Parts: sequence; structure tokens; C-alpha cells
Amino acid sequence: MFGDLPTRLLIRSLHVTPWFLEPALILGWTGLFFGIAAKQRRAVATNLRALFPAWGPLRATLGAWQVFWNFAVTYVDALRSETGTGGLDWTIEGLEHMEALSDRKDGCIVLTAHMGNYDIAAPVFASRFKRTLYTVRAPEREPETQRAREEEIRRKEEKYPGFRTLFNREGNLLGVELARLLAEGNIVAVQGDRVMFDVSPMEVEVASGLWMRLPKGPLFLARATGAACYPLFITRDGWRRYRVTVHPPIDLPARRRGDEDEVAGIWARAVFENASRHWSQWFVFEELLRRD
Repeated sequence: MFGDLPTRLLIRSLHVTPWFLEPALILGWTGLFFGIAAKQRRAVATNLRALFPAWGPLRATLGAWQVFWNFAVTYVDALRSETGTGGLDWTIEGLEHMEALSDRKDGCIVLTAHMGNYDIAAPVFASRFKRTLYTVRAPEREPETQRAREEEIRRKEEKYPGFRTLFNREGNLLGVELARLLAEGNIVAVQGDRVMFDVSPMEVEVASGLWMRLPKGPLFLARATGAACYPLFITRDGWRRYRVTVHPPIDLPARRRGDEDEVAGIWARAVFENASRHWSQWFVFEELLRRD
């Protein structure tokens, strides 16, 4: 399931498959993976039941199906754009905040979540900024899939000179490198909602009795560097139509010794409020929500 064969077959088929067959084919393949990926299916359903306490097992399973379906559609859209076999339409909400981010001279952090089509949005919108945009992503689980991903990223970086990708590999001191890039005035984009591999987690109460596990690294990076942090989220509006929503920078209290629960709560809610509003497009396949 995590290998590169499904992606390679999909890329080949996109060149010969007419667009009107896409919905039926996506429906069939989503059903197959929904059945195979039992661990991921249960994790999504568990998150949804924590988010919506009134939901029973059946409703949560149906909700998990909606998440899998949206993931499949956005994945195909990304490869359509990558292979030149289909285009995407974009809408920007909060254009004034994007322009403010672009016009700043100091380093900035873009806080986003695993939603929509960030693989395509990041290189496209990097060209709107007057400096380099560095995105951070976790390595793939399988070596052959990682090699395919790196080939894809190299092609994007050649096409968009202002776009760069850094992998969060174990022992590579990525935090130090990101702090240096921010000090040089670059933009760093981080996903703040998935705890994977050796990433250090923190648990934050985002609503009454509802706790969310988040990676510590992005918040610690913002606190250590003092960089302005702009939440930016991507959602699918319809057939190959996507919306980029840019929010004003997060107002984090000044650093002080002692408990930082208040800061962690502000940071976590910036991710949670938007992700929970668009829960069917929140592509987190690990358990990260629990309710007391």
C-alpha cells in the first residue's frame, strides 16, 4: 500500500483515461483501499467520533469513507497537474494577508495542515513570493516511493526556482537549518497536525474535553526564532477547483519562563479550527484526537 507501484501505474493510466471515467474509477479504487487500510480507516473513524461525540460507529465509518474519497480525488488531481493531463482552478481568500506575507523582509513561517492539495499549491504559489519558500515534509515509508517522490520534487524545483523541499529525516538537525533559513529572510512552510516517525508530540486541549496530539517542532521553531507565523489552508471547492485561505499572523504572547500551555493552545487552535471545519478533507490517518 505504501509502495511506488500504485502511483506509477496511475501516472501511466492518466495519459489514456478520459476524464468522464474518473469518478467511477476513483470510486472503485477508493473502495479497495478503504477495505485494505483497516488501521488507517479505524484511526480516521476514531478521530471523527472524538470530534463529533453524537456520532455512532456507522456514521463515523461513513465519515471515514468521505475522507478517503476526498483524498483519492485530490491525489488524482495532483498527478493530473503533475503530468500535464489536467489543470486546476484556484481561488485565494485573504489575498491581503498573502500580499503582506510576500512583502515582509524578515523570515516567516507558513503553518498549514494535511488538507487539500498542498503538493501542487506550494510550488505554484511560491512564484508569488519575492523570496524562496522551503516546505518541510516527512520521508516516505518505502525507499522506492521516496526515490519517486524525490524525482517528482526535483522536476518541480527546476520549474519553480523559488520552491525548495526539505525532508525531516532522523538525525539531520532540521530545526537548526530552518532557523538559519528564517534568519536569512526566507519563508518556511510546515504542517502542524501529524505526529509521525520520531517526531516529538505534545497534547493540547483544543475544546472542552477534546485533546489533540501535535508535533512540537513547528511551535518550538516559531518560539525560538520569533518569526511571524501565517496560517494557510487549502480546501477543494469542487471538480478540480481549490481554495487557498490565508489568515492574519498568529499573535503569540512574548516568551517567558515557565508554563507555555497558553501558547500551545493558541497554536493548536489555529490548526484545529480550520481542520475541524473541513473535516472531510483533513487527511490525517493516525489517531490524534481523544475526548475525556
